[in-house]
Amino acid sequence: MQAKSYPVGAVLVDPAGSIAYSGRNRAADESAPPGRLVGTTLAHAELDVLGQLAPSEYDDWTLHTSLQPCLFCLSAIRLARVGHVVYAGADPVWDASARVPSILPAAISARWPRSTGPAAGFDGVWGSLLPAMWLVVYQPESVAEPSELMPWATVERARRCVAGGVLECGSMAEAYELASSLS
Repeated sequence: MQAKSYPVGAVLVDPAGSIAYSGRNRAADESAPPGRLVGTTLAHAELDVLGQLAPSEYDDWTLHTSLQPCLFCLSAIRLARVGHVVYAGADPVWDASARVPSILPAAISARWPRSTGPAAGFDGVWGSLLPAMWLVVYQPESVAEPSELMPWATVERARRCVAGGVLECGSMAEAYELASSLS
């Protein structure tokens, strides 16, 4: 979160289970590796990964992401021909995206990526908590009152984590451990 970009990351895993590509949200970044989207609201983590791919079939590959993909990213995942998406944290804003294949022509919906998530236990909580902490720090007015866009319990937990020093931790593992103890 030090880069001020939305805290979402993604990796593409090959059929053998090895990480082949990685990416993160770069919307607020000022620089990026060549060929990557940067400094635009379109610089989502999933697109950071997908933009590295050569045209091919990736039906047996899996994109892992820390937050449930938005409709924009799901469409890009489909166009990149990635077959499966696994996400850690649920995003209530985009939960209805799961119904999109039902309104598409059969030829397209048959190739829509399968989705698995949210993750069980604190991994799923952590995936949703990172963006909530970002909002608490960078857009506090957006989480000042209860909203259907983010569960209030998640906002309150994010506030406890920020106040408890989770963002000052030296490593992601340390932050995860501290956040789980504050929950």
